[in-house]
Amino acid sequence: MLGLPPIRRIITGHDDNGRAVIDDDCTFHPFDPRSVLPGAKSTPQSNNAAPPVRGFIHLWRTENAPAKIQGPWTEYQNKAIPLSDATGTTVRVVDMSPGQYSPMHRTASLDVGVVLKGAVVLELDDKTETTLKEGETIIQRGTIHAWHNRTQEAARILFVLLPAEKVVVNGEELAPTIFDVN
Repeated sequence: MLGLPPIRRIITGHDDNGRAVIDDDCTFHPFDPRSVLPGAKSTPQSNNAAPPVRGFIHLWRTENAPAKIQGPWTEYQNKAIPLSDATGTTVRVVDMSPGQYSPMHRTASLDVGVVLKGAVVLELDDKTETTLKEGETIIQRGTIHAWHNRTQEAARILFVLLPAEKVVVNGEELAPTIFDVN
């Protein structure tokens, strides 16, 4: 998709004697997370749906913290999962085609983002915009925001979403945005 290479993911673990081993070595291609929802082909898009042509790669997800790091794991690639999780960590790659954007949204998480390829524009709800280029990072602390790829090249961003306390302003909790992929 978009001329970007697939992502290789290697998972390590332990054998029965406690020695380090490679548990899994595979390659992932991006997918549209809405394509795996029940009734995806017949369900009309809601007003809160993201625009088409985007790619997610779900590299890893934990269901709680501290994370269970022994034994089998659940594969989440090509599965519908929430954008963020109140109890676990999500590691995701997002590919954006030229001209693509996300709607304004808020996650109930502390998000660490690293632009791996290209450049993207972060837009906040007051219309403040900041461009992030390849190798630059963002620490997103539950703020409402949108992403734009305003270049002629594909962009790729790695996100690590960590569980976080809820954002409360003037005694009111700021709820996360719910998309069709949640």
